[in-house]
Amino acid sequence: MIRWLPLAAALACILSSRTPVQAQNVPVRVEDDAGRVLVFEASPQRIVSLVPVATEILFSLGEGSRVVGRSRFDDYPPEARDIPDVGDAIRPSIETVLLRDPDLVILIGGSDNADAVREMERLDVPHVVVLFNTLEDLHQNIIRLGRIVGRANRARGLWEGIERDMEAVRSAVEGKPTPTVYYDVGYPPAFTIGAGSYLDTLLAMAGGRNVFGDLAAPSPRVSLEAIIARDPDVIIYPVTGSGPPHSAGPAERPGWENLRAVKQGAVVQVPSDLMHRLGPRVGQAARILVEALHPDTLGSYEW
Repeated sequence: MIRWLPLAAALACILSSRTPVQAQNVPVRVEDDAGRVLVFEASPQRIVSLVPVATEILFSLGEGSRVVGRSRFDDYPPEARDIPDVGDAIRPSIETVLLRDPDLVILIGGSDNADAVREMERLDVPHVVVLFNTLEDLHQNIIRLGRIVGRANRARGLWEGIERDMEAVRSAVEGKPTPTVYYDVGYPPAFTIGAGSYLDTLLAMAGGRNVFGDLAAPSPRVSLEAIIARDPDVIIYPVTGSGPPHSAGPAERPGWENLRAVKQGAVVQVPSDLMHRLGPRVGQAARILVEALHPDTLGSYEW
């Protein structure tokens, strides 16, 4: 069972407790990314996760068996595909979700999904709203979900492992040149990453410099003229397991043939399903970027 409290009231409850109590004997209080304080009287056992990263986190915490419904995009780990599919992650069918009889629904935040969140509130469906835009979001959600399902220690260990992976990436590129990078999010038209994207952070961690890192938006639309003016050393081109997601690769696009990266064959494919999911495998994603930008590390660094 979940109760929602205004933040001030929840803090008052916490501060009013003067006697230490064993964790299992008190409700678990967490604040979600909508700014609501949720009070869990018991650990949820039937979770519908409409956020692929949240599903992956729950499996990483050893609690995948509690997930009784997922969005159609939740495909990792492979066992997640055996969980009943309840449809879209954004603007989901509330009726379909409720057929799974959940005691917790995990929803992505943001304006696109505001109607679904409001409907959950109206129907008094227990739910938690999460965001996954930055590495700190990932950190907070690992810890938050760990507390909700009674796996706080395991959650801390999971994040510490991710931190070790990221530190290994930083060490691998220390002292190496910093190539300029264009990250190809979409085409046509051309979309890339800006400073608001966690991928910008991963590029810097992996020893690269995003040529559009001066733009604040996470995924800005850019012109060919702007790409030519910034003339990146490397183009990172995400592809799916079944082939490129775009209509044409960078080397086949009109006007791109004179870019330095295209002329020098420095268009590097990376797996989009891994790169575009900010989850427990983020260290693996950063390592792939290191190998794309600094291929000499493959034989010279022990991961």
